[in-house]
Amino acid sequence: MSLHTIVVPYDFSECATDALRVAAKIARNTGACIDVVHLYEQMTDFHTENQKLREDIEDRLERIPQLPFLEGVELKKFMLRQLTLTEMFKNERIAKADLIVMGSHGATGLRGIVGSNTQRIVRSAPMPVLVIKHHIEDFEVNDLVYASNFTPMDVEKFEAFRPVIDLWDPRIHLVKVNTPKNFERSEDSSRAIDLFLQRHELRKFTATIYNDLSIEEGILNFARGIDADMIAMATHGRKGFFHVVNGSLTEDIVNHTTFPVLSVKL
Repeated sequence: MSLHTIVVPYDFSECATDALRVAAKIARNTGACIDVVHLYEQMTDFHTENQKLREDIEDRLERIPQLPFLEGVELKKFMLRQLTLTEMFKNERIAKADLIVMGSHGATGLRGIVGSNTQRIVRSAPMPVLVIKHHIEDFEVNDLVYASNFTPMDVEKFEAFRPVIDLWDPRIHLVKVNTPKNFERSEDSSRAIDLFLQRHELRKFTATIYNDLSIEEGILNFARGIDADMIAMATHGRKGFFHVVNGSLTEDIVNHTTFPVLSVKL
């Protein structure tokens, strides 16, 4: 599978522009088309001020292709009315996209498209979601952390990450975090990782069983320790990541880190 369409939810914020810059780099390397989607939740178009607001948005959308980093990239612009962010997958074209790249302000969030809405997308998107947290001038991934429990389901789902990961051919650092609350013998963890490696041929990789007080801290501390460029992890929809009590680890990671996070819903 290759990347043909990348969706970027866009609310004209700096943070959404950071995501668009990364999407442009990926599009340039793959020949993919970028769909810039602005969600417009005005209820009626009858008021003059709403009409004006709409025209203003259309004007601003028209100007997006002038951003220097988009030169030579195929771009389509969409205004979706009356749809909330998670409803955008009702749109057939968006539902068939290969990747979503979006910005996030982290826990503080902004009421616009990005911020707390990022978690809703991570939870509901049928395709991989790459969340970008800050300005990255030239996005490269040399070291990628793949955090997993290495259950049979997680092992299988790795295929969904491949088209995105293979763009960079990074060194993949497999990590299984062990915590006092969810303790697993090293032997069992090693066996699970070995089964993963039998199933997926990785050219450059490391495998680590990492001990920490919580899974989230373990993933972030490990990623900082190797100076990672990206964290990839599966999310179990509403049930969160891994089979742990804290529910939605992927969303916590998205909130509390500056690392780009690539997630795929199991």
